[in-house]
Amino acid sequence: MKRPLSLIAVLVLCISVCFAGQRPKYIFMFIGDGLGINHVYGTELYNAAVHPEKPNGGKMSFYNFPIRTYVTNYSSSTLVTDSSAAATALAAGVKTVNGYMGVDSDKRSVKNITELVSELGMKVGVVTNVGMNHATPSAFYAHHESRSAYKSLYEQYLTSEVDFAAGAAILLKKRDGLKHEDYVAQAKAAGIEVVHDLDKAANVVGKRVLLLPENPQSKTLKYANDCKPGDWTIVDYTDSAIKYLEREAKRDGFFLMVEAGHMDYCAHDNDAVTTFEEVNHLSDSVAKALEFYNRHPKETLIIVTADHETGGLSLGYTNYKMNMERLAWQNGSVSSLTRKMQRFRDDGKSSWEDMKLLLTRELGFWEGVRLRKKDEQQLRKTFEKSFIENSDKVVSLYNVNEKMASTAIEILNKRAYIKWISLNHTGMQVPLYIKGAGIEHLTECYDNTDVPKGIARALGKKLAE
Repeated sequence: MKRPLSLIAVLVLCISVCFAGQRPKYIFMFIGDGLGINHVYGTELYNAAVHPEKPNGGKMSFYNFPIRTYVTNYSSSTLVTDSSAAATALAAGVKTVNGYMGVDSDKRSVKNITELVSELGMKVGVVTNVGMNHATPSAFYAHHESRSAYKSLYEQYLTSEVDFAAGAAILLKKRDGLKHEDYVAQAKAAGIEVVHDLDKAANVVGKRVLLLPENPQSKTLKYANDCKPGDWTIVDYTDSAIKYLEREAKRDGFFLMVEAGHMDYCAHDNDAVTTFEEVNHLSDSVAKALEFYNRHPKETLIIVTADHETGGLSLGYTNYKMNMERLAWQNGSVSSLTRKMQRFRDDGKSSWEDMKLLLTRELGFWEGVRLRKKDEQQLRKTFEKSFIENSDKVVSLYNVNEKMASTAIEILNKRAYIKWISLNHTGMQVPLYIKGAGIEHLTECYDNTDVPKGIARALGKKLAE
């Protein structure tokens, strides 16, 4: 039984009557990996307290989209999805098993939205700030029963319809016996222009583009709050992709998927400040699409959503309080703090007083952030175990952090009255925001599979129906 249309949906339908039949020529899909409703609202509260200079009181660039709702995201194998199954749902409108991508539960390939739009002559862009053959981006060009089959996923990219691709690296497995340079050579042999410059990538004419850092030192770009001037971000990648696609797709239009993949990594670390700053980068990337929308308002469709929620973020978990302003004292990610503590260890500094100075400088403890007696006791106990006994690490899905760093970040989060319930994905519903041409075809999105089906309907086609 279908849910009745919400008041917002009814209003959208009324507003969209004058654009009925208007097929979107330019389609943007933004996916916040791990983005939950509280990640969005928490970022707005954080901005209001820490970034008063931001426009609209620190609200997201997509806060006033006509459709603002949520969708379910379970996979066919479990109520708690992984990224590959969720990305397959968002790309192809089909539920599948966790770990599968681009195939259904019976391992049969399913058509995805990028393949559909290519048949219409539209150009395709796939952009991420993590590995370009990681789970979410791969679901938009590949079909495989294992999200870890990086070699096969990359080879499918080479023969895909993706015109502009960007990522932090090409993910590798030692057993495949290939190096980064080998994969770059394969791309060049396939006629793809491999570019290590943002402006150059934007200005390539008549050829497919793969934008990568020249010497990838990591599987991801830097976290937003670890970036220095000149460091690449997902915002830069989005801008470069739009410039390329706008020029190359003037006749038939384009579809661009942008994954803000890095926020999942820091949410797995339960690092609130870094998560909020990553959400801000997502918002800034959507702002680039809105600039494009303002040039083509009757032809552009923008969708912002998520694959799943990570961490079970809780806002104001006790005492009916929130003190977001305390988060202003955090300098960098928990991964950055881990590296500083490792240097601290390497330099032979092993006193509690030295550690207190580091925590004061990096997190404002004992100065800007008052600690309770039990907080200091917890820190001291963790310090002695980690640095005197030389034990304890915190292993999340993507990072290995110093226990001391993770404990300190957890205490700062609690002093702001923020708490996480998990180091992993949850089954929470995820947000969905929609604006633009063809919106009348997306007013009844209740599950993540409804999103690509709605896009297909707006294009006069069918997908997985």
